[in-house]
Amino acid sequence: MVVERSPFELHVASNADFANDLLVHTPLQLPRPIHWLKKSRLGPGLAPWITDYENFVWTLENNKTLDNAVESFKPDVILTLAECGLCHIARKTAKRYGLPLAGLFLDWFPVMKGHFGHAFTQGTLNRRYRELYFACDLAFCTSDGMQEMLGPHPNSHVIYPMPGRHVRSDRSSPSSGGRFRLVYVGSVENFYGRMLCSLIEKIALTKDLEVVVVGPNADWPLEILERAKANGIYLGFKSPEEAADVMVSADALLVVMSFEKEHELFMRTSFTTKFLDYVAFRKPVILWGPDYCTPVRVARKHGGAVVVTQNDADAIISACREIAADTSRREDLSRQAAQLHQTLFNPDRLQEIFVSEIEKLVGRGRHN
Repeated sequence: MVVERSPFELHVASNADFANDLLVHTPLQLPRPIHWLKKSRLGPGLAPWITDYENFVWTLENNKTLDNAVESFKPDVILTLAECGLCHIARKTAKRYGLPLAGLFLDWFPVMKGHFGHAFTQGTLNRRYRELYFACDLAFCTSDGMQEMLGPHPNSHVIYPMPGRHVRSDRSSPSSGGRFRLVYVGSVENFYGRMLCSLIEKIALTKDLEVVVVGPNADWPLEILERAKANGIYLGFKSPEEAADVMVSADALLVVMSFEKEHELFMRTSFTTKFLDYVAFRKPVILWGPDYCTPVRVARKHGGAVVVTQNDADAIISACREIAADTSRREDLSRQAAQLHQTLFNPDRLQEIFVSEIEKLVGRGRHN
């Protein structure tokens, strides 16, 4: 949205590792002793303390490196990813230079491991996350649920995640021996892995269905993992082009959202990119997740997927068999997916909202 489509002249300032030949980039480094500790063999053990420092101490001081970048680049607007640390430096910098601030509220980072240090800091991080939202002159929310959870804002807009640019293969689909093929592409770790393992075990007992899973770093029980690899169920990491070939072979595509209580806030506010990726393939989509997650709410309102809200792999098997047995239903679901891709999830529509709202914000700033 910002980099690949290049709608604006962009200068990135962050503490992430970037290829400097791809982006104009100002690296923002922690003070040297903290940076050294983070990179040393002591880093993993001290990670919670270092993350607390990044979130609470580092944000208190004016960042001279960022000031120099602003004075040199002379931006019309500061755009920040709403997270736990650097976004608050961005907020202070925008205020100091009298620049409008736009925020990308893509995930509820204060509840995500790796983004908070000690668990007792999450309450403060949640409060600051909301405060940042209200401080933004323009806010982009990744879902309706995110917008609702953050509350009313005079200039807030929902932009679903930008889907990937797929290469749709013209190759014929590999034979599945007449079995209905369900394909999942995405994260295969943690709660995703637990749900996928339960489904793999149940589908292994059937003769009319098969499941194919694509994604890196499966943390599954060793016995299930080895059997899934040997049987061609788990294919590991695939490039976007290779993953597209697998998706073309599907009879249906699977979206997974967690039912686990500890992930409820994340499920209410996030929006899986895979839903947007899948509909580009004009295949039936099965969405497996709780009633309260935003993708389920969107599918119920706009169509585009069979919704399964039971935390039971048998319900997915039933949904697959329903689609397999009803040609008209399968064709209707394919049409619904195509309709979503052309309308609500249309990448050109999403990009237009983003660009036009930034331009309006800059225009107002120039007239003030």
